[in-house]
Amino acid sequence: MSTSLSSLPSGHQTMLLAHRAMVTDMPRIAAAATRLAEAPDATRGAALSGYIDQVHTLINHHHEGENEYLWPRLRSAGADEASIALLAAEHEELDKFLAEWHRTALELGAGGDVAAELARITMDVHERLVAHAADEETELIGRLAPALDTKIWKGFETHMRKTAPLWTLRFMPAWLLSVARPDELGGVPALPMARLFRGWLERTQRAALGTVD
Repeated sequence: MSTSLSSLPSGHQTMLLAHRAMVTDMPRIAAAATRLAEAPDATRGAALSGYIDQVHTLINHHHEGENEYLWPRLRSAGADEASIALLAAEHEELDKFLAEWHRTALELGAGGDVAAELARITMDVHERLVAHAADEETELIGRLAPALDTKIWKGFETHMRKTAPLWTLRFMPAWLLSVARPDELGGVPALPMARLFRGWLERTQRAALGTVD
């Protein structure tokens, strides 16, 4: 997004920062897979596979939180059903591609063509993530906006925190901080943790991706 998120509820800000982190990482992952295909490296391959496994978990948790908490609450609040149906259908379709992406990443090191295939699939997933994020962001400030209130956003934040795997409390805040502008820190959950583990995340990304630029 080109505009600041700072005027939005913190839960909404967090969601949009998560979208930004996802679509920022995908081209970097694809580039790392391409380099791996050109110059096989078992250590880098293992690091990239592990990083994708973590990002895949974060994206799945993001979608599950919307499917299990946000969409039902919006339905109860009388939100536009066509809008919810659109986003739920996009999740279902996108999750198939994410599963293929994850399976391929776990096979890194099994053959010379796996890294090249991973690069191709990653850019396919990137294109679909960009399209879905754009639709979701449009619907949240459009057809879904009349049903959204502070209570729903607060509840969504609580649900996401309670259902997150424990290890993500180190990864997720730092991941969002890495894409947040200075006036968007209200969307970074557990900001002190994010700052504490920022260096750890950068080292993890360098090991997997070769760069964090």
